[in-house]
Amino acid sequence: MRPRLLPLLAAALLGASFVQAATLAPEQRFRTLADFSGRKPGKPARDVSGLACMPVANGAQRCLLINDEGSFAQFARIAENRITPGSPLPIIGPDASPDTLGQPPQGICRTPGRFAELDGEAVAYADGAFYLAGSHGCSRNKGEFRLSAFHLARIKVDAEGAPTGRVELTYRLSDMLRRAGEAGAFFGKSLMDDNGLNVEGIAVIGDTLWAGLRAPSLGNRSFLVGASLAALFAPGHATATETPKLIALPAGRDRGIRDLAPLPDGRLLALLGPAQDQSLPYSLMLVDTARPEAVAPLGELPDRGEGKAESLTVLAESRGALTVLIGYDGRKNGHFESYRLPLPTGTR
Repeated sequence: MRPRLLPLLAAALLGASFVQAATLAPEQRFRTLADFSGRKPGKPARDVSGLACMPVANGAQRCLLINDEGSFAQFARIAENRITPGSPLPIIGPDASPDTLGQPPQGICRTPGRFAELDGEAVAYADGAFYLAGSHGCSRNKGEFRLSAFHLARIKVDAEGAPTGRVELTYRLSDMLRRAGEAGAFFGKSLMDDNGLNVEGIAVIGDTLWAGLRAPSLGNRSFLVGASLAALFAPGHATATETPKLIALPAGRDRGIRDLAPLPDGRLLALLGPAQDQSLPYSLMLVDTARPEAVAPLGELPDRGEGKAESLTVLAESRGALTVLIGYDGRKNGHFESYRLPLPTGTR
C-alpha cells in the first residue's frame, strides 16, 4: 500500500513559484543568563537546533534544548524574556544500546561510519513527555552511516519537568521514513549531493508524531511524515510495518522544513528554509493536518547572517495572536528572538 499523500493545494499551485511574504520584525531579544553547553567542554553552544517547552507553571516554562553536535540535551527555564540553562541530560552513550526498540537500519548511506553524536535536530513536548530526534540522515561531508543519528528518544517527566525514568530509544522512525512514498525513496541518501532525507523538526498531536523533512525537496514541495507513537515505542525489537501518513507542503523550490511546533487547536506551525545550503530566506507557515489543502504563509524572518533559523517554539496564544520563539544555529546560545504573529482562523 502506498502512503496516504495529502496534497495541500491543487497540482497547479504546487508547481508554481513560492510567493515571498512580508518580512517579520522581532518583538524582543531574549537574554540567556548563562551559557548552554557546547560540543567542547567550557565552550558555549553555537549549534542550537531545537527547543520545546511544557505549559507555563508558576510564571515559567520548563524546556528542553538540543544541539546538533552533541549526544545530550539540556534543560532550561524560560520566564518573561530570560532563559536560564539547566542541567544536561545524556541521550545516547558511546555505543549503541541493546535496549533500543526496533532494529537498526541497514544498507544505507555511502560508507559505514563510527557511532558518534546524536546529530539531534528536533525536540517536541506532549502529554508529560519530551521527544528528541536525530537527523536520520547520512553524515553531511562524507555520506557515512552513523547509527547514532538514527534515534528517536522519549523522556517522560513529572509536573515539574524532572525525568521520571530512563530515556527510551527507538530505531523505528527509520522504518516509517523508508515507507513514506516518494519522500521515502530518498532515505539513506546524501543530503548535499542526492537531496537525501533528513529530519529537522518534530511535533506530537495525539498519537501522531509528525516529522518535518528538510529534504527531499521535490519541485516546490517539502514533506511531513506522520507516525504512530504506539508503533514507534511498542515493546520489543520488531520493526515497524505501518504505512505512515505523508503530507506535501507548498514550500517553494529548494526549500524544506527546518522545525515544527504544535498549536493548542491541533494545527502546526512550520519553519521553512533551504533544503541544503541555498541562499534562501526562512519563513513561517501555518498548517492544518486535518485539512491539508488549507495553509497560511505568515511571513519571512529577517536575515541573521551566519545564523540559521532552526528552532521554533510557541510560547503563548492570546487574543488571536501567537508569541513564538526563534533560535539560530551558528549564533552563541541560539540568539533567541520572539515574534508576535496574527493567528489566521480560516484554516481550521
